[in-house]
Amino acid sequence: MSHNLRDRPPYDRLVLVAAVGRGREPGTVERYRWDGALPLPDEIQERVGEAVTGVISLDNLLVVCGAFGGLPDDVRVVEVEPADENWGEGFSEAVRRRLPEIVEAVWTSTEP
Repeated sequence: MSHNLRDRPPYDRLVLVAAVGRGREPGTVERYRWDGALPLPDEIQERVGEAVTGVISLDNLLVVCGAFGGLPDDVRVVEVEPADENWGEGFSEAVRRRLPEIVEAVWTSTEP
């Protein structure tokens, strides 16, 4: 993704939406502006290694793209706590009930 972002005309803002298990109540929606803070170089390298081996993680995406460039100055994130992290189609009931709130969080994240 970092290469793709660097090869395009720059975006003013990027809104990322992800299901991220952080131990919250399933269906919890959090919206924030990423502060761009990067870990020490050794941790960045670890995250690059994870990404190369197929680990899919919002945190890794932010760190790797932040370290290698391509992200705009304004990165907004909408996270929803999954009820489970198994593969499959559709959403859990806890997430499905929160879809209107998730959509609203995405739309309001596009505002200045």
